[in-house]
Amino acid sequence: MPHESSVPPASSAPSAPSGSLAVEAAFALEVAAEAAALVRSRAGTGAVREKSRADLVTDVDEASERLIVSRIRARFPADAVVAEEFAAAAVAGGRRWVIDPIDGTTNFVHGHPFVAVSVALVDDAGPAVGVVHAPFLGEVFHAVRGGGAFLGGERMAVTDETELGRALLATGFPFKQGKGDLDAYMLLVADAVRSSRDVRRAGSAALDLAFTAAGRVEGFFEIGLAPWDVAAGMLLVAEAGGRVTGWPGDADPPLVTGRILASNGHLHAALEELTARWVDRL
Repeated sequence: MPHESSVPPASSAPSAPSGSLAVEAAFALEVAAEAAALVRSRAGTGAVREKSRADLVTDVDEASERLIVSRIRARFPADAVVAEEFAAAAVAGGRRWVIDPIDGTTNFVHGHPFVAVSVALVDDAGPAVGVVHAPFLGEVFHAVRGGGAFLGGERMAVTDETELGRALLATGFPFKQGKGDLDAYMLLVADAVRSSRDVRRAGSAALDLAFTAAGRVEGFFEIGLAPWDVAAGMLLVAEAGGRVTGWPGDADPPLVTGRILASNGHLHAALEELTARWVDRL
């Protein structure tokens, strides 16, 4: 894992939020930065446990979550908290903070820099504030509903690519037990590789969505996700001009189903067609 001194600085500092959610947005940026600093400072340390096969948790995950949750409960005591390690109660309505203290724990354990702290405020209309802070990349992606999406202080926008054959896609694998048929999913990935320019797997859904919003990939698809994996990133994509939905046939949104399609909008129908060919086998 990179030492703190080797982490590249963000290209520019996040701009000050404005609007009706300015207080919450500023808080999300602040607490995500504090947690990211903790994660960065403890790289290469701490015990690792397996919650299930290949599903890892470290004491750094737990320390990051405790930090974020304690700050939320002190600042917004009436809001609910949904987080991966300790506060994963099912909350489907009202204001709730949806937290992933380290998205990409396996990457973190192995010294791979694609790691993020994800903080989102969700209400009955969906994600309202989202921050994806990548401590080892020196990047902060953030958005407020209706206010656009930003990388540092620069506004982000999805690409305008209209041909799937020229698109770079991203995905993740359903490696957790009960989250989908891995063999069938790999056939879908092979189909996606044949249909597009190529497919990337970062190991962090939050970063896959942030990269879609930033125009680094044109589309992202995955299954078996939790709300904390996608809540902040969904807002980034939408506010950058893209589109986020469930998979073909889903009646509920990705926060409920754990299945997500995100794209620049132009390629969404092509992603739906691609995944529809395999959805019954997953």
